[in-house]
Amino acid sequence: MKFILVLTGIFCFGLVLGQNKQEYVFKFNVKKWNKEFLKQHKPTKDGMVSINLFDVNGKAVLFEVQEKSISEVNVPDIKIFKGKSTDDTKIITLTILPKTMSGAYLEKGIQYFIEAVKGSCNHYKVYTKPEIDKKIEVGQIEDYIK
Repeated sequence: MKFILVLTGIFCFGLVLGQNKQEYVFKFNVKKWNKEFLKQHKPTKDGMVSINLFDVNGKAVLFEVQEKSISEVNVPDIKIFKGKSTDDTKIITLTILPKTMSGAYLEKGIQYFIEAVKGSCNHYKVYTKPEIDKKIEVGQIEDYIK
């Protein structure tokens, strides 16, 4: 009986460690950052501003980003930022709304995603390998154009 319990424990432990998905949850106040961006953050002459986020291991990463427009007409309350980390190892794209943000960054060919934690205020997660629903087909399934 002890052998079966030990074997079951090892199996469960192996399942937890064997998963490749990495994730880290951090706190970030978007409203506060937006206020600082509008009032106190004075962009440099090239329009770069700093934003401090985290990687999947919980290490703080400072990004230098620049606001980019998504259309010829300015869209109020939507800020799109693109930039890179100060150590030049990551490139990032962020979408910041009045109350939330989302984005992704690329490091050594691996894409990491940033999104709000559902049901939690000011908590965001950075993760890799999102869950994909295998039942959903993407792209053009039946292309009739010849």
